[in-house]
Order: sequence, then C-alpha cells, then structure tokens
Amino acid sequence: MSREGEDMGPPVITLTTHKPIVLSKDDTVEKAVHVMAENNIGAVIIVDEHLKPIGIFTERDLLLKVCHKGLDMSKVSLEEVMTRDPVVVKEDTPAKIALELMLNYGFRHLPVVDENGVLVGVVSIKDLTKPLASEVDVSELHSAG
Repeated sequence: MSREGEDMGPPVITLTTHKPIVLSKDDTVEKAVHVMAENNIGAVIIVDEHLKPIGIFTERDLLLKVCHKGLDMSKVSLEEVMTRDPVVVKEDTPAKIALELMLNYGFRHLPVVDENGVLVGVVSIKDLTKPLASEVDVSELHSAG
C-alpha cells in the first residue's frame, strides 16, 4: 500500500505535551504510582544509565501485574513488573504512523527517542487524537440521538 502524497501528520515530537517522567528499574512500584498520580500520567518510562528506554510501567501493568496478584507495592521493583523493551518511535515519526502502532498493539503511550535512542518524550493516544477531536462538531453528536 503506497502512502505517497498521503498526509501523515506532524512529527510526534511536536505533539508531546510534557517532559517524560523517568524512573530506574530499581525503583518500587509504590514510587511509580506516587509519581504517576502526582503528575496525572498513565505511564512512566524506565531508562538505563544512558537514558535509553528499557521498559515502561503503565496503569495496566499496575492492575494486572501488581494489584491482581496482591503484590506489595512497596517491595516490588519496577524491573519485576515493567513491560520490557517497549516499542519506541523516533522523534520525526509521523503522527499517523504512531497512531497506527498504538491502535494495532493496544498501546496508549509510546516513548519517543532521538537518533541515538535516548528518550526525548512520550506521546500518548490523547496527544495524537486531540487534533482530530477539535474537528468534531459536538452539536451534531447531541442531535444524533
């Protein structure tokens, strides 16, 4: 399927809305939950000493890998429950490609890296769909009932 001439949208780095929040694999789930709640975010990126993503910890990980199993959040490290080797996109990846990745794999967050693989941002499904939502005429939705 050729995409020549198709508008693929802006680069994802232009749609990231905040600086990425990072933690270490040795940090606890309790710390991650506190950081996520404090920053009103649904995921944290776990990076190595070179700031390269080695994992992601999401609300879904908390629910399925920690709460559902009755684990003690203060004793479980992120390394034990993070999703390892997260799919990443480069900062110049078109928004449409990132959105397709998210929809195909069921992700809500994608780490964004530079040409050296260093984390420079996180793009969320909300970041990618917000421009589309501004095009919707809400008055039409109310009258559709």
